[in-house]
Amino acid sequence: LKLQFLYLIGLAASKGFSPCQAIRCKGRRTCAMTMSGNVMRGAFELPKLPGNGFQDEMHKMSFRKKQVMQPLLGPKAQAVERIPVDFEAVPIKKVVPLAQPEPEPVELDKQVLRFYGYYKEGVAESKFESERVRKVVVNYFISDATVSVMEPKEDNAGMPQGMILRRHRINKDGEGAGVYTWEDFAIGAILTFYGRCYRIIDCDAFTRKWYAGQGIAFEDSIPYPSDTYRVHRAAKPKKEIDPEDRNLKAVMECSFSGKRSRLSPGELRAAKQFLKMDGKVLKFKAHWDDTRSLYGDERALVVYYFLADDTLEVTEDYAVNAGRDPFPSFFRRKKCVKPVGKFENHNASLRFAAPEQEHYTDADLYIGAVINVFGRSITLVSCDKFTEEYLRATYGRESTPINVGTKKVAKAVPKPVPPPYNGFGGEEDSLGAWKNLVLKPPRKDVKRLLENRAQMLKFSMRLLSEDPANEVRRFVLTYYLADDTVSIFEPPQRNSGIIGGKFLQRTKVRHSNTNQPLLATDLFIGADVEIHNHKFAVYASDEKSLTLMEQLSEKFGRANGTAVMSKVRAMLLSSQTLLHKAMCEKDPAAPIDYYEFKEMLASLNLDITEHEVLTILRYVDFSAERDTAVTYDGLLGLLFPPHFGESPASVDRPWAEIYAEYTASDDLEKTMVTADETQYHTDVDKAAAACARALVDKYENHQRTLAAALKSEACKGVDSKVGEAEFKKVLAKILNQPGSVAAAGQAQLCRKLLGGSRAEVGDFMTKLFKHATLKAIAEGKQ
Repeated sequence: LKLQFLYLIGLAASKGFSPCQAIRCKGRRTCAMTMSGNVMRGAFELPKLPGNGFQDEMHKMSFRKKQVMQPLLGPKAQAVERIPVDFEAVPIKKVVPLAQPEPEPVELDKQVLRFYGYYKEGVAESKFESERVRKVVVNYFISDATVSVMEPKEDNAGMPQGMILRRHRINKDGEGAGVYTWEDFAIGAILTFYGRCYRIIDCDAFTRKWYAGQGIAFEDSIPYPSDTYRVHRAAKPKKEIDPEDRNLKAVMECSFSGKRSRLSPGELRAAKQFLKMDGKVLKFKAHWDDTRSLYGDERALVVYYFLADDTLEVTEDYAVNAGRDPFPSFFRRKKCVKPVGKFENHNASLRFAAPEQEHYTDADLYIGAVINVFGRSITLVSCDKFTEEYLRATYGRESTPINVGTKKVAKAVPKPVPPPYNGFGGEEDSLGAWKNLVLKPPRKDVKRLLENRAQMLKFSMRLLSEDPANEVRRFVLTYYLADDTVSIFEPPQRNSGIIGGKFLQRTKVRHSNTNQPLLATDLFIGADVEIHNHKFAVYASDEKSLTLMEQLSEKFGRANGTAVMSKVRAMLLSSQTLLHKAMCEKDPAAPIDYYEFKEMLASLNLDITEHEVLTILRYVDFSAERDTAVTYDGLLGLLFPPHFGESPASVDRPWAEIYAEYTASDDLEKTMVTADETQYHTDVDKAAAACARALVDKYENHQRTLAAALKSEACKGVDSKVGEAEFKKVLAKILNQPGSVAAAGQAQLCRKLLGGSRAEVGDFMTKLFKHATLKAIAEGKQ
């Protein structure tokens, strides 16, 4: 390199450059600015030796890559030479790019509309026919508006069949007519593709359903026209094939040698057996006692007998932690020879004295049979259901399992008990470290997280403490139903001397006294909970939490209005509780006060919580939609209607026994339906009928508009189907019916039409109008 550099400096000096200028020529850009291109070429003319040659890249000033991939919106443009053009004298034809169709939604991908049709092809130089009907299948791809046409292949048709038009967009006849879309396809329509006319006569079930979802109902299918060629071909009798020629081997041998190959009786019998019994296997559980051998043991085996070819296979049935290598097969599948005579040597290879060999068949296999598999006596002890039915139907044998062997029963190993939670980290993490040697993240219930991600319960609590300073402290407990976690917040209070804020970060907690997890059912008004050695008394909750617990009344029993009212009725029926006497001492027309009613129940030592008292008042207040507070007479009238048959304090038994009877009979809902509720349900049914009548009048002749609205709402969901929620939103948009009764009528109509299920838009529209379900609801017949 030093020699080359010195040679370069000397060569540059001979051309009239100074050594500094030659050194600066080492950089390409500086060299280009110092010397001209021709002089620089002469300066770098080195001897023609390997490694000393320079290409033209040394003289380049720009090393940009040419862009070759460019989007083309229209037809490919040809490069033209840049020549000045007189635009006033030369007319310029403007090239308009083809309009690109708007991209379809993702859910339309892989959805194909299939149509069946035909076209007529002229036949020249034939005295039997002048034209021939060619059946085709037209596929329309909804995602990109492309069309493909193919002709189904027929055996021995004598003409080329298959793909006619590959998938692409097909333009309509006429300039500017556009491409074919799904609206151009219909049963009976005639479509012209590149000068050939195709007539559509039928479509598949999916296509009909899809068009029904768009509000278009197709007519019935049209039969194919008669074809002289097909009629003549169908009338021609087919040549009968000899059954022996159906065998592929025989047919090939006959075609090559000219002689017919015949199967031997044994081969023919084996072929018939294979075709009849293929896939049918007899399965037996077996026992092999090998205790006489050194280090022998009792072994459990499985015997398979294949009816297709009379072969036998034996595998070993390994127990859990048996300590044996799981060998794939104990006896490989093949025909098993019956032993005849005596063996020459028990430990040597098996050779029979008799020359003829006889194999085991299905007649030799039954429960209790002993088969000899290469010197090993195996006893069949049980079989599966198919084997049992086969033996009963074929040989009339009953298969009762038997017990063979004296294998010791393994002792039951007690399962290890997980250690108690030590308080470090999450409880699931600690339990996972105990279960697995390699730590894995705990699995989460994703379904529960998604269903309850926004559901939470909030309760107001006060701290139970002997310190007078803690009496004024109030806390808000939030219970998250998604993952059973709890957070506690202390609202700041002025001049209390205590800084409020976060009291407990969101985490899973346990009861301090019982070390049991704190569940949502442990929280209710009137409950005492102990969290991290702090005792709290729950005294209130918000409206949203109370409503949520009433909706989940199966889980929260104290918020179940039906169960709590049944409990109060049992207390009133029992004369031992004195509850009816205490209520009669009150003013019958006075409204029930929550605190007064709670103190009355507490004074009688009745097993009822503050939350249940609040549930009673909410149930009585909301069941009949009253505008005024309920009175004691109203409560007794609701619990003991005239048709009930029993009066308060008429049963001299403990109220718990009476409550147990009502819980078993579950007749509370039937006995507590009031006249106001009956009238309300009647009004709701009338509102549902009015809603159905409005839909029929407005959209019976405009089904496509309603289908578009349903489809727009259904596409917002996960499965693109219509449910009660989607249909209810559509009704609220298209029907202007204010009022709570009208909203309840719309909900009732959704329940009658869908019943909690989800359906495709096309199926739902067919049910509404074609099956006249909407008219039946409007007329009150359903």
